[in-house]
Amino acid sequence: MGLKILWYSNAPWTPTGYGMQTAQAWWRLNKLGHEVVAIAANYGHEGTPINIDVHGEKTQVWPRGLAQSGNDILGAHATVSKADIVITLYDVWMFDPKVTVGFKWVPWLPVDHDPCPPPIKRALATAYQPIAFSRFGERMLKDAGLDPVYVPHGIETSIFKPGDKREARDKFGWCDYEYVAVMVAANKGLPPRKAFGEVFAAWAEFVKEHPKALLYIHSLATEEMRGMNLIEGAARAGVPEDNIRFADPYQLIMTYPQPIIAALYQAADVLLSPSYGEGFGVPIVEAQACGCPVIVNDCTSMPELCFGGWLTDNQKFYTPQGSYQFIPRIGSILECLHKSYSANSSALGRKAVNGAKNYDADLVAEKYWKPVLDNIERQIKHTEKKPELVTF
Repeated sequence: MGLKILWYSNAPWTPTGYGMQTAQAWWRLNKLGHEVVAIAANYGHEGTPINIDVHGEKTQVWPRGLAQSGNDILGAHATVSKADIVITLYDVWMFDPKVTVGFKWVPWLPVDHDPCPPPIKRALATAYQPIAFSRFGERMLKDAGLDPVYVPHGIETSIFKPGDKREARDKFGWCDYEYVAVMVAANKGLPPRKAFGEVFAAWAEFVKEHPKALLYIHSLATEEMRGMNLIEGAARAGVPEDNIRFADPYQLIMTYPQPIIAALYQAADVLLSPSYGEGFGVPIVEAQACGCPVIVNDCTSMPELCFGGWLTDNQKFYTPQGSYQFIPRIGSILECLHKSYSANSSALGRKAVNGAKNYDADLVAEKYWKPVLDNIERQIKHTEKKPELVTF
């Protein structure tokens, strides 16, 4: 029969990480024999329900409530949908246990601190089955006494694949540069979790030796998303204007098509992504699927996703979540940039592509989502007990 699933996250047409995962996952769950009866959007849709049809699979997208967390509307959505389970793809500490206790809650969640922050553990007290989307997150939840299963994020390898570097650089007008680094990272929150300040400081030193190098930042460069002013930050770090470019802010709002993002990775010599912490890090896998090596921080989920590239050293710091994240050392970022500049990019690119193939969205659906959901269905339909732990 399959499960009836209410999916709660960003609307599937939004260009956010959660929106893109929603877009590629919901209809694949239908193909597995389940039914996503609705996608309850907490971002990207207001007004009335909208019918959508993807690859012959149909569902509705329901509008957001008044609270960003959805605590004002999620319980009613669960009741109206008559769903067997509610899968949420969102930060779990935002949810009110008085709401989530009212249905079988299956949170697909990030953990980007070490150890698991207390607010996450408290929120998951009402979870029917937590699902971690990194092995790191799975380990942190187990260490906290919880019983998660693992389903990673996926990527569309039909889009994110190797291409001709010169042709890609020509598309962006970058052919005059001998070395190109890109960052694909949301500029949200202070201090900036994506390590923009540390990257700018390292880049300012790097271009003193390599004046024909370009850093492209695919992010909103100003503070509208409660982030930092990246243009001012780069200038204060001493990055010359000729060595840095930023995404077009209008096009960011209107959304860059995924093939354009793939072309960015194809044009690049390296992806810079030494974040303070990542629940997963989709651009890290997308870039490597395109043959682009990566520089990531040696913490949280990032080491498990580094198939071809380098890890930076770091210093931990305590956050308001009651746990630790990790600031990459500027000198280590610079060392990694020099290693990247001198590396055999073809060999690293092949390793990167081979590793990224394991996160193809079709493979993720069949290898991970299918056994997890089938197990939940068996438990609900036959025993009404909490699902057994699935291991891979």
